[in-house]
Amino acid sequence: MAAIPNKRAVSQALKSTRRALKQTIKELNQSAADLARKGAYERAEEAMSKGRELMHFREEIVGVEKKWKQMCGSGHSQNKASNDVALAAWQYYAPIARSLVALGGKASLTDLEAEFIRQMEPRLRAGDHSQMAGGREHWQVLIRRARKHMVKEGWILSKNNKLWEISTSGRQVAEKQGE
Repeated sequence: MAAIPNKRAVSQALKSTRRALKQTIKELNQSAADLARKGAYERAEEAMSKGRELMHFREEIVGVEKKWKQMCGSGHSQNKASNDVALAAWQYYAPIARSLVALGGKASLTDLEAEFIRQMEPRLRAGDHSQMAGGREHWQVLIRRARKHMVKEGWILSKNNKLWEISTSGRQVAEKQGE
């Protein structure tokens, strides 16, 4: 196979673009969370919508990277198809709220996880099922991490760490984001 001019530069540019998009999405997610916390739900929804668009675009970049590697003949295939990328942390919040509502407003972590996976299994991606430290799957870790943020947003009451309890504003989020 003939050598491809600027092969490394193109690879680095694609990788840089993917990383910059990841950072942009992270900052946009934070902005959406800040807007929601301030009660600017329409603007928060607009930011979330833009975040979803950017996530899809990033997935397209991942596909272009994969195609570039195939064209360059790099022997190893990096399996990062769009379905392999995990959902963003903020994409867990509304399903967690819906799961709590379905469980009567209060639930243990075990019950919450069971209801969450029942509702979300068709939408979870391969990346959400990847194993994390401690043997838990990525989606289980993100549920645990979501608690602190959802308490801060006022969607979950922080009375008891062993019991998840939805607040009035959390119920509103669940109803508004319901499918």
